[in-house]
Amino acid sequence: MKTAGVAERAADAVDWPAHTPEKLGLRTGSAVDRRLAHKESDDEVFITDVGRRRGMLTAAGAVPHAHRYFGDRAAAGPDALHLAEFMRQGIEVIAHALLDVPVTHHFVLRTVRIRATGPAAAGHAVIAVPESQVRRNSSGAVYAATGPVHCLIGGRPIARCDGLVGFLSPDAYRAVRAENGRPGAPAGSVDPNPPHTVGRRFPENVFIGAVEGPPRSARCRVVPRTHPVFFDRPLDHYPGMLIADAARQLATLSFAASAGVPAGRVRTGHADLEFTSFAELGTPPVLEIVSWSGSGSDTEITVESRQGTRLTATCRFRLSADVVDGGRS
Repeated sequence: MKTAGVAERAADAVDWPAHTPEKLGLRTGSAVDRRLAHKESDDEVFITDVGRRRGMLTAAGAVPHAHRYFGDRAAAGPDALHLAEFMRQGIEVIAHALLDVPVTHHFVLRTVRIRATGPAAAGHAVIAVPESQVRRNSSGAVYAATGPVHCLIGGRPIARCDGLVGFLSPDAYRAVRAENGRPGAPAGSVDPNPPHTVGRRFPENVFIGAVEGPPRSARCRVVPRTHPVFFDRPLDHYPGMLIADAARQLATLSFAASAGVPAGRVRTGHADLEFTSFAELGTPPVLEIVSWSGSGSDTEITVESRQGTRLTATCRFRLSADVVDGGRS
């Protein structure tokens, strides 16, 4: 994961107030073709336009606060995984529309490091990524991109994402997936936790089952469901961001229990995600808290996802509780 260097310093020096859709000449009406965002439903596409400016690749859209999944949380303030999905879509649309990556290619997340740096207010948003961070092979074809990616609303930065995403041709993807590359539905049966225990309102948005053990070493299984946000097209594995949100739900439940606050008041400001291997559909992944440091607004919780002895993901979150009732949290 690249988090420093000349390209990063150049990105930090960008004239951010100019980065609004209007000043960039980006439209904010209807969404782009859903195929560019790898979605089957138009309602799940949040990007409206893309463009280039001063060595930056840009995308405009709307962070969907009223969305039945992304808006299904009571905690105030920025939400790292919510913003990560918006930025992920922006990168996919930029790759197809501006970098000539074919729509048949597969996008594979390796690492994601997102920092919410300001309030995610309502309004049209822009993401901007230095074109120098695009990786090309000897023939000039794009095969990957790294951070930093900045997200802004009203010209003000609200999040920054670093990481690595690879773009694989269908043949390369089949070679990687081998006999596991068959689309299907998650197998197994796991009863989900009540929504309020993980800071959700709707039962269909709960991704973890019964939790075992004390808060600081809790473990559970992922609920094997084909959630429409993540399984709106045929997939041959659990999406990384579904695993990440399941891990966040376990961290939220455990933090709330330890701090003695409702899970609905727990928010995620930072997230570091590393996807080590594909989580296969044949058996529900097991999540376990493996480290816990700090307290209050400085609490950092790490959750691992495994299938048998195989590590599929490591997810680290910075959690805090909303302050209410005259300053008590």
